[in-house]
Amino acid sequence: MEPGRIGLSGYEIQEVLGQGGFATVYRARQLAVGREVALKVDSRVLSTPRDRQRFLREVTAAGQLSGHPHVVPVYDAGVLADDRPYMVLELCPGGSLGERLHRQGAFPPKEARDIGVGLADAVAAAHAAGVLHRDIKPGNVMVNRYGGVALTDFGLAAMPRPGRELSVTREALTPAYAPPEAFHLAEPGPAGDVYSLAATLYALLRGFPPHHPDDGTQLSLAELIVRHTWPYVPLHGMPTALNEVLRHALAPDPAERLSDAGVFRDALAAVDLDTIALGGPGGFGPAPTMTTVPYHRDAPPVRDAIPASTVAPGRPGGGGGTTVATAPGGGEGGGRGGRNTRLIAALAAVVVSVTVSVTVVTHQYFGSDDDGGTSGSAAPSSGATAQDKGTSGFGVPTTTENCPATGVDGVGGRCVASPECWSGIVDISGIITVTRADCAAEHVWETFAIAPLPEDGMTNNARDLIKHPDVKALCSQKVMAATMLPEGRAVAKEWQTDIIPPTASEWDKGLRVFRCVAAARTENGQKTGSQFAVAN
Repeated sequence: MEPGRIGLSGYEIQEVLGQGGFATVYRARQLAVGREVALKVDSRVLSTPRDRQRFLREVTAAGQLSGHPHVVPVYDAGVLADDRPYMVLELCPGGSLGERLHRQGAFPPKEARDIGVGLADAVAAAHAAGVLHRDIKPGNVMVNRYGGVALTDFGLAAMPRPGRELSVTREALTPAYAPPEAFHLAEPGPAGDVYSLAATLYALLRGFPPHHPDDGTQLSLAELIVRHTWPYVPLHGMPTALNEVLRHALAPDPAERLSDAGVFRDALAAVDLDTIALGGPGGFGPAPTMTTVPYHRDAPPVRDAIPASTVAPGRPGGGGGTTVATAPGGGEGGGRGGRNTRLIAALAAVVVSVTVSVTVVTHQYFGSDDDGGTSGSAAPSSGATAQDKGTSGFGVPTTTENCPATGVDGVGGRCVASPECWSGIVDISGIITVTRADCAAEHVWETFAIAPLPEDGMTNNARDLIKHPDVKALCSQKVMAATMLPEGRAVAKEWQTDIIPPTASEWDKGLRVFRCVAAARTENGQKTGSQFAVAN
């Protein structure tokens, strides 16, 4: 939409300052008080009560923190005539730290540390108010007209309330700075913000985010997600104490991570950087005055939260439960030699701007008359016995007994002999990341069929695979409904289907199989128990 055609009374729109996946930011003049402001107009329409509630949460979250010196103030908010929400914020003519990182590279250590202390204080204040930011990165740290830094874009903020799960299935994440658990669609929490904050500080000190190669080679998103699980690599030339603070704040496992922003702030402030030769241009002035913000009473004191021992950098080992599928013959996981040794300072800005939409793909609703291209009957084949069970060619025990998947002609479909459950699916251009989950605990997906890859469809790119008619036939609503146990209908009236292609490790082992999975449309997107168990 052109700047002059927004039609917001009391504001004169001047120019577009920036545009992203969810919003456009304009430079505007607030006529009543004669000041320039940033007008953020969301591209999503508030068409449902849930959407309006989410926007009100966002405004309330940002408004509660407007008085903090390191949070960009919110002046006004509302909804345009076309039902798009808007927010009016302080104009920060200095741009973002992401832009400066792109232009100048790494910051002087003391300046970066002082910025980290100020931002940690803002995050501690947010957490004390029950607010999560969920997208902390250099691009969301602005420089105001006085040279101060402030955190903006609480567009992903949510205010947790007892008994209510936070939805993470349709949020945007910035892969280079998102905590590892976010890619598994885990419930967001304060530890995730601390991770993103620490990753931001790491980028300011090094020039690009954690786990990126020293030669500046740009990573595929799938490889970047895997690297988030690798051990912390200390920053060269920095005090041991600073590396220890960052190591604990960047722990891949949130249970082992420093989760209190107030403790992180205090630990950073205590690091002595006077012995480091400071280079580069001048900073943002003296270290900001810190406002004491209450944090969790049971948080360990700094001397206990940040042990004095150091850990030598380790080689990347095998990942935990995360499985990443890469296209056959693709990726950069092979040799590390022969790469260009130039340091690409612009990498940080590229990674900052890349976001992934973490969503589950709905093919059809439960009970649809359209079977999604199903050919043949979905009725279980007769004469199957328990002797059909086996792992040959599938990697897990399978069976044809009481298995509707066998009724789809020419596909070779089977059922898993024991229930298989999964967390949320992350689909980045067809590259899948998914984690096995305990069926007895909350999870999102469950396997209802498994089959060999079609001979003319040997790929583990999900977006290519789902187009194949055999895959559509097996992973259809018809087969899913026929496989579901009676209690499944009690869990949810609507279900959706998706596929999980072979993982990278399965592909390497010669396992060319794909899974059909189903998810219930529940309030929080999760369910417990197995609704697709087959006879053993």
